Amino acid sequence: MVMMNIAFVYCGVVGPLTIKKDPFCIPYELAKLGFNTTVIVGNGSMRIPGCDTVAVLKSLDISIYRRISLDLILRLLKITQLYNLFNILRVIRGRNPQVVITYYYPLIIVLLGLYRKFSKDNYKIICKMDWDGVIRGSTIKKFFYKLTILLTWNLCDAVVIESYEAVRNIARALPYMLNKVYVVWNGYSDRLLKIPEDIEVRERKKVVLTVARVEPFKGIHDLILAFAKVVREYRDWKLVIVGPVNDRNYYDYLQKLIKKLKVDDNVVFLGEISNSSELARIYMESSIFVLPSYVEGFSIARVEALAYGLPVITTATGGSEIIRGAGFIVKSGDINELAKALEKLISNDVLRALLSKVAVNRAKELTWRKSAERLVEIINSLL
Repeated sequence: MVMMNIAFVYCGVVGPLTIKKDPFCIPYELAKLGFNTTVIVGNGSMRIPGCDTVAVLKSLDISIYRRISLDLILRLLKITQLYNLFNILRVIRGRNPQVVITYYYPLIIVLLGLYRKFSKDNYKIICKMDWDGVIRGSTIKKFFYKLTILLTWNLCDAVVIESYEAVRNIARALPYMLNKVYVVWNGYSDRLLKIPEDIEVRERKKVVLTVARVEPFKGIHDLILAFAKVVREYRDWKLVIVGPVNDRNYYDYLQKLIKKLKVDDNVVFLGEISNSSELARIYMESSIFVLPSYVEGFSIARVEALAYGLPVITTATGGSEIIRGAGFIVKSGDINELAKALEKLISNDVLRALLSKVAVNRAKELTWRKSAERLVEIINSLL
């Protein structure tokens, strides 16, 4: 059997920050499955093993143009987009793929659709969207976003969404487009995360862990408020927060909140941890993982927590369905419900041990290899 050619388009830079994420892991796994995989990515990207990595796309660093007019910046952005569109088309013409997988870049999707229509090429277009299915903003913004979705999705043969929660949201907003929508869960890199075989029975510390950027939509303030309610009776437990501080004002607010609630000795900010071994140690020493976000596309941190055998408490956002049976799903912003879920796990060693076993087994179905295999099923159904 002749293995098909696949082109994968990602306009960002593939580097250390993306090595555990889909722009690196999906092409890598497709190549491991035997597909001839060409990855079209930003200049300066690292090579993805097994793939033909073509780093030709440019990005515009606006910070170096502070002294020039906004009009000139917009013109430069347009030139950059045209340059990237030309390069994508050039690579695709040279590689002759049967399938093109691209993230949601409307101009690129339109270009791919028009080129396919007026050329002899007959590739399939798959759009991968990191989206929770909710259309936000003013009435005018919602209208134009829907219009853009309709235009671009009509040019695609399939649209890949990361969760069933997103599909339910799409069913309410765009029910007539559901026939093109498929769910492919994100995964964790079992190649990078070396999970010990005894992970379920390892001795753990009395630590509630969250791994998230320090931003308001991650709901860390809710977690602190809920934890403060519970820690009054369980003073030997700590809340450990790992992640970069992306919003300094929000971080300062959290520090004031911690002092106000008098939980200074029980809440620890560790900041961003780029050392994978150190992060793995923290996961393995913790007892409970919480992600109380208001908005999520999927969250790979939840999957990694399952892989390390942690019971998970999360909110009903994109990808939360993977937690069922391995933890609790609560409503975003409901501090009392979050506190009750925390209390159930903190107070019950047997329940934590039971859910830890479920978590480890669930994670086995959430590797990037499984994601790639599901994507192959979709590709085969289109050909």
